[in-house]
Amino acid sequence: MDEQINMSTILHSEPLSYGKLPGVTIYPFSPRLERNVPQDVLVELRPNSTIPLHSHSVDASMLIVDGEGVVLSSDPELHGQVVRRGDLVFFERNVDHGFKASVGGLTFLSRNGGIVTRNEQGWDICFA
Repeated sequence: MDEQINMSTILHSEPLSYGKLPGVTIYPFSPRLERNVPQDVLVELRPNSTIPLHSHSVDASMLIVDGEGVVLSSDPELHGQVVRRGDLVFFERNVDHGFKASVGGLTFLSRNGGIVTRNEQGWDICFA
């Protein structure tokens, strides 16, 4: 999706995956996928899949758009909270977090400071 986005345009977003995140598919909205460059990505978790505890060097906000899941976090006030459509979750940089999808799966929009790249080795992700 490197094309410039104009009005009246339909572009196909090639899905991305990360080897250590089985059951997770990422669809980039942002044409530039670089570390430390703000981006929006749609993240889909298949039913019962997990994004394990991890952190990034940038902040991230996640708007739950479909399904339901449980927040995983090193912050005891957030850990175990159930999230569903319409919930907004914010994680500061360097705070361990993740999600466990329900039997119906979980989909969220992540607005972040530049986590995903087209090359898996370039991702800003550190597993706990």
